[in-house]
Amino acid sequence: MNRNKIFTLLTALSLVALLVTAFTSAQAAPSESQSQNHIKSPTARAYTPMAYDSESDRFIIFGGQTDTRYWLPSSYDGETWAYDLAANEWTNMKPMKAPARMGASELAYNSKYDMIIMYGGCDVSEWGKSETWAYDFNKNTWKKMSPGPANHIGARIAYDAESDQIILFGGYDISGSFFNDTWAYDYGSDTWQEMNPVTSPPGRNYQAMTYDSKADRVLTWGGLDINGEYPVDESMWAYDFNTNTWTEYLPNSGEYPAGRDYPQMAYDAESDRTILFGGTPTDGSDTWAYEFESNIWTKMNPGLVPDPLSKHVMAYSAAADRVVLFGGLFENSGNLLSNKTWSYDFNMDSWTNLTAVH
Repeated sequence: MNRNKIFTLLTALSLVALLVTAFTSAQAAPSESQSQNHIKSPTARAYTPMAYDSESDRFIIFGGQTDTRYWLPSSYDGETWAYDLAANEWTNMKPMKAPARMGASELAYNSKYDMIIMYGGCDVSEWGKSETWAYDFNKNTWKKMSPGPANHIGARIAYDAESDQIILFGGYDISGSFFNDTWAYDYGSDTWQEMNPVTSPPGRNYQAMTYDSKADRVLTWGGLDINGEYPVDESMWAYDFNTNTWTEYLPNSGEYPAGRDYPQMAYDAESDRTILFGGTPTDGSDTWAYEFESNIWTKMNPGLVPDPLSKHVMAYSAAADRVVLFGGLFENSGNLLSNKTWSYDFNMDSWTNLTAVH
C-alpha cells in the first residue's frame, strides 16, 4: 500500500474515532437541569439565618443546627455559605476567621455599607448570645462589633434602609421572660440604642419580621407570646423608626393566617407584598401575601409547595424578583431537617424547587 493510501486510511479512521468520541460525550453529558442537580449545597439544617446581599447578588447564611439534639456541641455549625440564585449554586466561603458555631442567630443586610450584620445566637454553653458581627462578602471577612442586648434568644432583626438602622424586637430570656423591647443598631457608629417606644407589641420570640421599603415600616407578626402561647389576635405590628412608634393592625374581615410560631416573612418590593410561609402548629405549608397599605391578607394557591416547615429562612432578591427559602424542620416527619432550596414568584403564584444534592 502506497504512502498516500495509508495516509487516507489513517485520516478516515481518525475522523471515525472523533465522531465516536463526540457521540459518546454527547450521550454522557448531563443537560443543564441535570447538572444543577449535582451542585453542592449546605447540609440539612434549621435555626439558620439568611440575608440577601444586593450589591453582590448573593444570599448569605451562617451556622445553624444540623442536628435536633441541641444539647450536643456537634449539633451546631459555623459555616458561611453564599447562594447565587442565577446559577443555582451554593458556595462554602470558608473565611479565615468567623464567629463560633451556633444556631438561632439573626442576619440583616446593611445596603449603605454593603455589610451583612449578625446578632445573637446560641450554643450548648450560652443561650441568647449578645454578640454582633459584620460580614463583608467581597473580602470574605467577619469582624466582631459591639455587643447588643443580652439574653434575647429568638429576637428578630430587620434593616430599615431609609433610616440606616438595624431594628431588633423581642426575644426570650432562658429564665422565662419574653421581651417586648425595641433596639436600633447603627453600623456606622457601631452602637446599640434601646428605643423605649410608648406602645409595643406583646413580648414574643421566633416571630416573623421584615422591612417594607415602600411604607418605610418594620413589620412583625406571629411568634410565641409572653404567656408561652401563640398570639391570639394575629395582628400585624408596624414600627416607624422616625417617630419611634409601633402600630397594631388587626386583621380585616376575610381570610388571614392563623397565629403560629417560627413563621417566616420576606418583603417582595416589586409587588409590594410581604410573603409569609410556614410555621407551627399549622400545617406549615400555606403561603400568604400581605399588603400593608390596605391591611389585607391574601391566601395564595400555588400548585407546588415546599414541605410543611418551621425554623426555615426566607429572603427576597430584587434582581430576580424572587423570594428564596432554605432549610428548616419538616413538620410532618419527626426531627428531620431540610437542605432544600426553593424560590417563590408572587406574580405567577408558584414555588420552584431548586434543591441541589450532594
